Amino acid sequence: MPSPSHGSYSKKAVDVTALKDIHKRESLKYKKLMAVLAAAMALTVLVSVSMGDARISVFETTGIIIGKLFSADSLMYSASPQNTSIVWDVRLPRILTGMIVGVGLAVSGSIFQSILRNPLADPYTIGVSTGAAFGAVLAIYANIVIGASVLPVMPAAFIFALLTLTVIIKIAGHNQILNSSGLVLAGIIVSAILSSGISLIKSMAGEDVGAIVFWIMGSLFAKSWSQFLIALPIISICCIIAHSFADDLDILTLGVSEAKNVGVDANKRMRMYLVIASLMTAVCVSVSGVIGFVGLVVPHILRIGVSAKHRYLIPLSAMLGGTLLCLADNISRLMFAVEIPVGVITTLIGGPFFIYLFMDKKAKGGIL
Repeated sequence: MPSPSHGSYSKKAVDVTALKDIHKRESLKYKKLMAVLAAAMALTVLVSVSMGDARISVFETTGIIIGKLFSADSLMYSASPQNTSIVWDVRLPRILTGMIVGVGLAVSGSIFQSILRNPLADPYTIGVSTGAAFGAVLAIYANIVIGASVLPVMPAAFIFALLTLTVIIKIAGHNQILNSSGLVLAGIIVSAILSSGISLIKSMAGEDVGAIVFWIMGSLFAKSWSQFLIALPIISICCIIAHSFADDLDILTLGVSEAKNVGVDANKRMRMYLVIASLMTAVCVSVSGVIGFVGLVVPHILRIGVSAKHRYLIPLSAMLGGTLLCLADNISRLMFAVEIPVGVITTLIGGPFFIYLFMDKKAKGGIL
């Protein structure tokens, strides 16, 4: 007859095996979903590149892209020089830039929602995007005054975003300790000041205010390979780092005290994720202007409908965010007589969703 201790050991072994099986099935399910979303994103990019005023078949588009990537001229024999230029020089860099911006906004949104413990948070909650917008507007205005493009817009937006983050951390930190309420309040204060600065510059711009307004509204118009190749490595590295510490991010959603109880340096991890998410936001805004609601809608939908575990949430947010922004850009450039900023489309889509979240949180007794 087996001893009680032996029976207890066997039961624990069975429990561990069952947990491993559950984890394996869960992991397989999410990997399949990731594969589906990755395929959907790739297909969206391919179809988007083939769509426009000049209709180019998906087959011809595929041949041009593969031929250019691998220097295989035989794959481009049926494509005219004009179509090759349209696909490779005009449409593809724009679509890929939109995709990587969508990736950055969605992943940074999922991080902000976690560290701020607020489902209504997004990449623009703490004011980093306003800092980037102020830098860009300042550069645009300086170029208007000088009469030449002397001050590049993208570096100016990026630098001011990082300066804004530094100021926000300085204001919000108490004895070198950060908390979500302090970050949000500091972000509101700094954002209000910078927004006033933007309004002042717009009023000074006079008849040239259109260039500033168009940029602020968020657009992927005339994006180049250089912009994509700058954004790609920064956003990719930030996503990889965020995913590497996904378990710590799960713990941070429980609160600072709970994180400390399980041995996680909450303040250190919060600063790290704050820098990562803000860096992605800064890159996105400096490339495309202010494009709202992607970072709010995508991670929130995935939290509710799929999983709140960040090892799955981060890659899924990246894929769905990239796909969503590509689709929104297609609407902005194809469905109207005149191209409108993609930020307008994302706001029209995300605005009603934000109202729904607000009312749902209010009904449940939540406080924004």
